Amino acid sequence: MAKKSTSITKTRSGWLWKWAEPESTLSVIPKSKTKKLAAQAKLANVDAEKAIARAYNVEIARAKAIGEAMFKSGKALRYTFLSSGRQILLRTKVFFRSVDPKTKKTK
Repeated sequence: MAKKSTSITKTRSGWLWKWAEPESTLSVIPKSKTKKLAAQAKLANVDAEKAIARAYNVEIARAKAIGEAMFKSGKALRYTFLSSGRQILLRTKVFFRSVDPKTKKTK
C-alpha cells in the first residue's frame, strides 16, 4: 500500500510535463489481464497523442517566434541601410558644395 503524504503543501515535480494525464489511470480495473493491458494501452495512446499535440503546439510557437524575430531583424537592417545611405548622400552633397566654386559663398 502506498504511503500518503501528510504535508499541507503540494509537492511539485521538477518535470516539464506530467508523465501521465490524470484521466489515464483506470477507474475500473478489469479482472482479465488481457482486458487490463488493452485498456492501459488505449489510455497510453491517448497520453501519447496529447503529448505529441503539446510538442506540436510548442514547435509552432517557437517557429512563430523565430519568424517574428527574423522579420524584425530584417526591418532593422533595412532602416540601417536607409539611414547609412542617406548619411552618405548628405555628406557627398556637403562635400561637392564645398568644392564647387559656384556655390561657395565669400564673406
